[in-house]
Amino acid sequence: MNSLISKSAFMKAEQCLKHFYLYKKHPNLRDKLSKETQFVFKRGTDIGIFAQQLFPNGVDVTKDEKWNHELFAQRTLQLIANGAETIYEATFIYDDLLVMVDILHKQNEQWYAYEVKSSLKITETYIKDACFQYFVIKNALPNLADFSLLTLNPKYVLQGEINVQELFKTTSILKDAIKNVPYFKYKVQQAKLTLEQNKIPNIKIGTHCFHPYDCDFLGLCWKNIYDSTSIFSIGKLSKAAILEFYQNNILHVEDIDITTISKEDIKIQVKAVKENEEQCQIEKIAPYISLVKEPYCSLDIEVWMPGLPFYQNTRPFQQIPFLFSMNYEEDGIQKQYSFIKPIEEDNRKHFLEQILEATKPFKSILMFDKTLENGVLNQLVELFPEYQEEVNELKQKIVDLEEPIRKNYFYHPEMKGNFTLKSLAPLVNKEDGFNKLQIQSGVVAMYEYESLLQKNSIEQEALKQQLIDYCEMDALITYQLFHYYKNKIT
Repeated sequence: MNSLISKSAFMKAEQCLKHFYLYKKHPNLRDKLSKETQFVFKRGTDIGIFAQQLFPNGVDVTKDEKWNHELFAQRTLQLIANGAETIYEATFIYDDLLVMVDILHKQNEQWYAYEVKSSLKITETYIKDACFQYFVIKNALPNLADFSLLTLNPKYVLQGEINVQELFKTTSILKDAIKNVPYFKYKVQQAKLTLEQNKIPNIKIGTHCFHPYDCDFLGLCWKNIYDSTSIFSIGKLSKAAILEFYQNNILHVEDIDITTISKEDIKIQVKAVKENEEQCQIEKIAPYISLVKEPYCSLDIEVWMPGLPFYQNTRPFQQIPFLFSMNYEEDGIQKQYSFIKPIEEDNRKHFLEQILEATKPFKSILMFDKTLENGVLNQLVELFPEYQEEVNELKQKIVDLEEPIRKNYFYHPEMKGNFTLKSLAPLVNKEDGFNKLQIQSGVVAMYEYESLLQKNSIEQEALKQQLIDYCEMDALITYQLFHYYKNKIT
């Protein structure tokens, strides 16, 4: 069974034969899947199942069966022989190659295959893995007439019940698949030879480790390479440029001749690491601090982006604000306030009213990278134009604390080339509060919010508090970053 080469395995061979070999021979060495990746996989599965409504009343070959690819393949052929018209997870094995296609549908005595992607657009990778599927299925099922990708329609707006026909876009990849048959024959042989050699290919790290996706074995191949002084800790520099340093035996930032660097943002990072000291241009940060008027608060907003539109008049992956948190001081006491929108109802108007009311007493509103918050406010004003004036007032109060970092006025070596709020947390929050949270990223927060739909009331309350804790931590770190800047100036 392990000798079968699946679509996933083949795509790893496309990326790197070492990746492919380790995936097949040493799967126990794979990096642990992040929560973010697990949620993305689940979303893909959910949308794939929903797309089955395009061709209803089909048979799922995996249902009520233990996970056995050979059994699934046999069942698929049996269903075809017995006159089935629609098959879900149709499984085919040809020349030790294995594929499972989301939907196989028969029309006018010919078969049409459909692979579902939880995306608004088609990528080169999607086309390539679909072409591989076509290559296998066509050899196992000669009367395969076409192979198409199903993606979500970015122009679709939910009105009433979801119209599944309008929700998905169908794109044939048949021409690409036919054209690339010789290529797949060659690549399949190359992959099989790699396995037959029975030794890990000697392939050095490179840009392929991250394209089209991060390798499953970065922890193995990159072990002892990355640390705070490694050249790979340089941010805002392409992987190709960093690897050029590495291939020239420049392994640490200390080894770089700073006089050869022309880009100011890179030079500041190198200087910070070489001197083991933060780089802070006080005179350029001071104007941002002077913009902040008392009383002030920090503000963070979290959004939900469901692939399948959940509320009326929304599109696939539209940003839906569901939570905001504030941090402020009152009578010398630091306080926090949060509002979370019940998921069962849209009620974005109430969300907007709450955020306008909560921020009204403050003359300045601190944010870290206001891009998302500005986008949310603009979207809400489009929906509720009667609040245009109040939203404009709120936006005029915003002071973006990310801007000095983006403009290279501040950098600390412990940021390790990372310019997110989370990278700054250990500098400004000695308790390193993020690492103590159940939820530690906006992506996870978004999926956990969606999971409220499957929770009972007790579980919902516990999860809501975890979401609030995360958002409040973002607001707290933003607030503390302001004081960190301020202390440098005064």
